[in-house]
Amino acid sequence: MAEDSPFLRRNRVPARPGPRGRGRPLLFGLLAAVCGLSLLRLLAGQLSLQRFDIAGNRRARTEEILSVLSGWRGANLVTLDLAPLSHRVSRHPWIQKVTLSKRFPDGLSVRVVERRAAALWRDGSRLWWLGEDGRLIARYDPRGDFSDSVLVSGDRRALAEAVGLLDDLAAARPEYFSALSEIAVLPGGGFGMMDSLFRVPVRVLRRDAPEKIRALLEARRLMESRGWEARAIDLRFADRIVLVGAYGAGSSL
Repeated sequence: MAEDSPFLRRNRVPARPGPRGRGRPLLFGLLAAVCGLSLLRLLAGQLSLQRFDIAGNRRARTEEILSVLSGWRGANLVTLDLAPLSHRVSRHPWIQKVTLSKRFPDGLSVRVVERRAAALWRDGSRLWWLGEDGRLIARYDPRGDFSDSVLVSGDRRALAEAVGLLDDLAAARPEYFSALSEIAVLPGGGFGMMDSLFRVPVRVLRRDAPEKIRALLEARRLMESRGWEARAIDLRFADRIVLVGAYGAGSSL
């Protein structure tokens, strides 16, 4: 049979790809990496933190919160960890809770809940805002703070009890609470209160103060009709209203 017979199959060796064929996948991978890097850089530039939307603050000044957050301005908003920002903002004495949320493409929403001031505490010549938990919040600043809050004085260890007394009176005797101006912690126990109704110290114990104040308000007209005047009114005794002073000495109801 002839060597060039068309019916004979010859062993064929597959052609090997040349150098040019092997370089195409590598080239495509390099181009993809360059495009991805360029896209990341573009996103990083467009999604950088530039704006802060702050709400809920009244005591904490906006510029104070912005000063805390300024160190993160320009950070990548996509990868930004909000926990450190929240921790820093919550260290402000007036801020009780802070909620942060990203606002794409370049903003951050900052919502704060402030501590409620229950009273002012007088420490010598200084005044402090007193929280509803009985803890000090911040110094009173007469240049920017205006308040008709009740003034508390006396032993700092009894501040929580004094705030509790205020809450009791506000809930049970709002008509008296609205006339209250000062509360002093008494060395012998209890509290001395000043108000615009009786205008003399009214001494009470917290445990029954609302009920004793109710009895005192009911006896007010009788006291006025009889001309009973006193330097103080003591409600710390069981079932009695004791008038203390030159014109009320020995009188009790």
